Amino acid sequence: MVQKMQKSLVLILTLILIFANFSQITSEDIIKWRHHTTGEVKGVALGDVDGDGRFDVVVGSGDYIYALDVFGQEIWKRKTINFVNSVSAGDLDGDGRSDVVVGLINNGIEVFNSDGEKLWEYWMRTPIQKIIIKDIDSDGYGEIIAISHNRTFMDNAWVIINHDGCVRFQSKDLFFPDFELKGYYSGTSKKWEADNELRFLIAEDINGDGYTEFISSTRLNDIIVFDYNRNPLWGYHFDYTITSLSVGDVERDGFKEILLGVNKKLIILTKDGFNLKEYSFDGDIKAATAFKDEFNTSFIIVGKANTLYAYDWVKEIFNHTFDENINLIYYDNLDYKNEIEIITGTNDGVYVLDTKGKTLFTYRTYSPVIEIFTINLNYKGEKELIIASTDIDAITYQELKEIQIPDSQTNQQQIEEVIRKANAIFNTGKALYDVGEYQAAINKFSEARTMYQSVSYSEGINNSGTFISNATLHIQAKSLEDQALSLKNEKKYEEAKSTYKAAKDLYSVTNDTVKVQQMDQKITEIDDLITAESFSRFVMTFAIIGGIVVVIGIIFFFLRKRKKSKQGA
Repeated sequence: MVQKMQKSLVLILTLILIFANFSQITSEDIIKWRHHTTGEVKGVALGDVDGDGRFDVVVGSGDYIYALDVFGQEIWKRKTINFVNSVSAGDLDGDGRSDVVVGLINNGIEVFNSDGEKLWEYWMRTPIQKIIIKDIDSDGYGEIIAISHNRTFMDNAWVIINHDGCVRFQSKDLFFPDFELKGYYSGTSKKWEADNELRFLIAEDINGDGYTEFISSTRLNDIIVFDYNRNPLWGYHFDYTITSLSVGDVERDGFKEILLGVNKKLIILTKDGFNLKEYSFDGDIKAATAFKDEFNTSFIIVGKANTLYAYDWVKEIFNHTFDENINLIYYDNLDYKNEIEIITGTNDGVYVLDTKGKTLFTYRTYSPVIEIFTINLNYKGEKELIIASTDIDAITYQELKEIQIPDSQTNQQQIEEVIRKANAIFNTGKALYDVGEYQAAINKFSEARTMYQSVSYSEGINNSGTFISNATLHIQAKSLEDQALSLKNEKKYEEAKSTYKAAKDLYSVTNDTVKVQQMDQKITEIDDLITAESFSRFVMTFAIIGGIVVVIGIIFFFLRKRKKSKQGA
């Protein structure tokens, strides 16, 4: 009887496993590889670093850059001067292999060749927010485009540097500061100021001539378009904040349209600045794209808060609501079935929909998605989705299905036990965080978050992510604070003051009022030193001038006395 029951149990378990394999697909089944870093991922780029003719993935995280091959294995890893804020890969020297450029929060730009050897560095006045490698003039050599500003968009600058480190031009040297911008709504004109802070910058060939155009939006709600030689093409001024900027090809004719989110509208402009279409909403636009499918239908895809809207140019086709807000919208033919898929990145995952609004695929990251690439890494088989959030995941497409984790894998008791263990680890991280051991705290929070993710416990995932972000900001701010102190000791007071301000900005984001006050005190001390130094220079200058006057007076006195003596003789 016992043997019969054992055989029955084995048969039942076998059937369950077979059913699970054929009816479900878990997230682990489709992950091609995952690369975990100790810090949050701040930038991802694609390029052929090792020269094997296949795409490699370059990752910027913490104060390291990683070059990964098609299998997710490290080709090389390099430590940077400070924390990475942006990364780009491209061929700078024309050798057919991708070089790597990173923008740092301490105002630096570092350039590495394809073997990971550092070539040169360049420094700006504020943290580097965006790095782009682009061959803007089609001469076979890439240029580096960099934007820098602090969190209040003060001390803004942008620069284009040649492959050998020579500045091609920078914003303060622009020769079209009097470029006239026409008011989009009012019709009135204003002059564009060359030092106006840039918020978005797109480097794309929008008119199909083989050369790059620059499409920029500014803090003062301007959009300007100029060619690679800095010649202004056209521009508009808006009375409302520009919330998104992207390009798309509505007609699939090789000419790019500009998609502008402003005043709760999506405005579609031609390459020459003519209005094609406007769509109105009840909130700000955060992302948009446009394309034409194989059936000659033009699609306009718009992201507002956590809702995706799709139009066939004239009417709304569908809308889809996600759990979290939308960050990115892309499109591609992922499964080679002559139908384009819509790819959406949100604050908690990546979602793939067809053009009718049906969900084909879901991948939960439980942290904000900062970048998505759709690429065939090895030029064969299926395309991969490369997803950057906290970690880097490469997912291959075997079939498009909603990912579900079978109930048989977990039960309530197991879930509660995992949450309990994760809570204990989280609390350890919190204790380390409270005493300023931020790197150790990040390790604990990351460990806890991985456990929370395994049971889809959103509260724990979000809390861990918040503390990881704040701890990372604290580390970055402390690094800037130390750098400012060194600059102060070297009597480079203006640079020290600027660096203390950058540290203060980071502490402000974490709501650390104590450190903000300390930075204000440090800045005041620097101001006092600058004042004292200026006063000392004034006193010294006055003393030198006074001494010169006295010497001249003495000489004059003796000369006059000598003259009188001669006259008396």
